[in-house]
Amino acid sequence: MVSLIRNVAFDCPDPYALATFWSSVIGAPVHADCAPGDDDAVIEPDSGPRLFFQAVPEAKVVKNRVHVCLQPRGAQRDAEVTRVVGLGASVLADHRGADGSGWVVLQDPAGNEFCLTRSDEERCG
Repeated sequence: MVSLIRNVAFDCPDPYALATFWSSVIGAPVHADCAPGDDDAVIEPDSGPRLFFQAVPEAKVVKNRVHVCLQPRGAQRDAEVTRVVGLGASVLADHRGADGSGWVVLQDPAGNEFCLTRSDEERCG
């Protein structure tokens, strides 16, 4: 027997607002049954696990022990960092090397860390 990943959960003060941010990041809609003010919200992408956002009363205070790593499709890492920052993320740590290698650690609007790595084209190019 094995377990499947049901979803990746995000604790946050405003589930619908954070789901809207992540919807723009990954290009998948917030579930039609979700609405502002709900205690939770869901995104069900065509591929990969669903993203689940749940309201919690406390603020985030320490580094995440588990986080989402994103890889751009149809864009280069640096362009995707710029796009995602424009959506409301902030850069937490920049691990890009002078040779174009590396990754960038960002935070979503609720303070949850995530990484942006190089695209397949950048890795093989």
